[in-house]
Amino acid sequence: MSGLTVPLSLPALVALGFLVSLATVAVPGPITLVASRLALSRHLSSAVWFLIGVTTLDVALFTALASGAAPVLREIGALPVVELFGGLALLWGGAASLRAAPSGAGRARTPENVEERKALGSFLLGLVVAAANPHYWIWWVTAGLAFVEAARAHGASGLAWMLGALVGGVVAWYVPLLWAFRRGSKLLTPRAERFVIHAMGVVLLLLGAGLAVLGGWRLYLAAS
Repeated sequence: MSGLTVPLSLPALVALGFLVSLATVAVPGPITLVASRLALSRHLSSAVWFLIGVTTLDVALFTALASGAAPVLREIGALPVVELFGGLALLWGGAASLRAAPSGAGRARTPENVEERKALGSFLLGLVVAAANPHYWIWWVTAGLAFVEAARAHGASGLAWMLGALVGGVVAWYVPLLWAFRRGSKLLTPRAERFVIHAMGVVLLLLGAGLAVLGGWRLYLAAS
């Protein structure tokens, strides 16, 4: 990604940022798994609020990198506690998947205050899952930083366009994905839907356990 530091026209740079962002999120990972589980086991709005939480952190990290905070963010992302909390967050998501029942057309209407709490919980979950994912930090202090530095040469408008391109790549992937999952949840039988949700839960549990063990071990070595 260091090649991005050479002068590029702003349209070419924005197009490249969009495509790289789209290609990055298209690779299945914890964020995709959790968003998909929420879309299937709860309501589409829960997945949307989860992704809004992730995107909020994206904007915050982009702003921090544009302000010169790359060394600080690199150190934070390398902390073992990031892996530990990331693993715990994924373990929680996996356990929730295994407990989840398929949503049905006959499900009782949820009171508005409960929906608000679910929205807030999904938003915070998006922040936690993203912030506790080591690969997320690695991307932002490598590829993400390269795009920020390349866009900086075009001034404030260049940075604004680049932020829009990176966020746009995420939106361009997740909107049709969540729509497809929501359509799938209406086509699947309750038994098939339960199987899919539980399979996602098992994957999240495995990822979470591995990440938590790795983070805990590194934390132990650092303290000893």
